Amino acid sequence: MNAKGIRQLARERLLAAGGRGFMRFLPAGGELFVSDAPRHGAVKSDVLAAADFLLREKEGLLYITPGDSLLRLCGENVQKQPVQWDADDMPVRTLAARFLREQPLPLTDDGRQMILETLRLLWQDDRHVELGMGGLRARAAVMLRKGDRSGLFEAGALLEDWISERSRRQ
Repeated sequence: MNAKGIRQLARERLLAAGGRGFMRFLPAGGELFVSDAPRHGAVKSDVLAAADFLLREKEGLLYITPGDSLLRLCGENVQKQPVQWDADDMPVRTLAARFLREQPLPLTDDGRQMILETLRLLWQDDRHVELGMGGLRARAAVMLRKGDRSGLFEAGALLEDWISERSRRQ
């Protein structure tokens, strides 16, 4: 599961729940997606909840975040690749390799946020992804100082998926 896959699943479930309208990634913090679906009619929230999406409605907008079981899917089927030190995206590769040394753990609030921020970052264009590595490193450093390693493996798997996808495009 990657950023596109999670968005596609959320969109499919929203449509199955009777929702219409836009669905966008939110830029930072909190929920991952926002939709104006409630403005276009009733949304059966149980359809989204059954797929492990957490929902909050406010001022006619529906805020949607994947639950822990969906976020943990980000670490499945990861294909670790050796770091190519001369690659253009070497900072992404080294951070992915570092995170993938961790074990999948039950998610804490910080670990969950680490995965969500990685998903937000990977939805952007390649240059913004590369520029965003410093922010992910800083977030991980704070977590590690607290002794929290949750979410790092899944974030590394997402980065590794981005590397593979980018390699296929080039």
